[in-house]
Amino acid sequence: MRLAALLAVLAPACVYAQTPKDGLPQPNINSAASMNAALAELDRSPTTIVAEVGSRTVTWADVADVIRTWPDIVAGVPFQQLYQAAAMQMMQQRALALRAESAGVDKDPAVKRRVRNATDDALAQEMLRRSLQPNVSSKALQAVYNGVVAGKPGPEQVHPRIIVTDTQSDAEDVIYRLSQGASFATVASEVSKDGSAHNGGDLGFVTVDMLAPEIGAVAFSLGVGQTTAYPVKSGNHWFVVRIEERRQGGTPSFIDSRVALERDVLHAGVAELRKQVLKTVPVTYYGLAGKSDQH
Repeated sequence: MRLAALLAVLAPACVYAQTPKDGLPQPNINSAASMNAALAELDRSPTTIVAEVGSRTVTWADVADVIRTWPDIVAGVPFQQLYQAAAMQMMQQRALALRAESAGVDKDPAVKRRVRNATDDALAQEMLRRSLQPNVSSKALQAVYNGVVAGKPGPEQVHPRIIVTDTQSDAEDVIYRLSQGASFATVASEVSKDGSAHNGGDLGFVTVDMLAPEIGAVAFSLGVGQTTAYPVKSGNHWFVVRIEERRQGGTPSFIDSRVALERDVLHAGVAELRKQVLKTVPVTYYGLAGKSDQH
């Protein structure tokens, strides 16, 4: 999930998560100096119950799992907000699953097939992670950092503000107001559907990979002080983008690079491992014509 879409999800979710059931714990995020430290605190007590949904529970481990599926840039969002949004996502999922079971949806052959595939996918992903773990030791990652990152400038960054609307006409109205001298931050706080509205649409400095492709292409084509002349569609929303600053990123430290390096190294090893593992089990592929091809 890209930043703009994610922030739009975070804002409404927190409305329902402000008052958890008495006795259900919140993480001590004051002691968490970073996203990784905050998640590590959840990991230390994975079975701690966050919420009870019918006969099911949501735990700290569940919340951490959800947050880890979000892009790295969410580290700039207050952790309490992320925690509440992830907890709400899991509570909604649990409630929907219970409703599905009561309606007998879990007996549907197609659903059974998808559940089996989801289980296999989770097992495969964990097997990949464990098999490739030696590739991401501190020593191995340090070597990659020294060869690829150290001494080189970081990626170009822009500092955008965004206003997100539900329709193209609403976005065009925003652009007209801005052309008449209205403050971008003020309009964003008044009409934007994005979670950044409370901050005047300010996303801080971002790299192109942190944004949806349509938004990234526009943001990095604008000059400082420029605003999009036309609305930009991304997903189900329309965006108006303004660039406040541009800069060349400095060389990131090993610590700051570690998560991205680990992800890239694991990704690089996945294709070869997937190919090799097929050689360890009997496989018969029938293809479209139904003719078997044994391996």
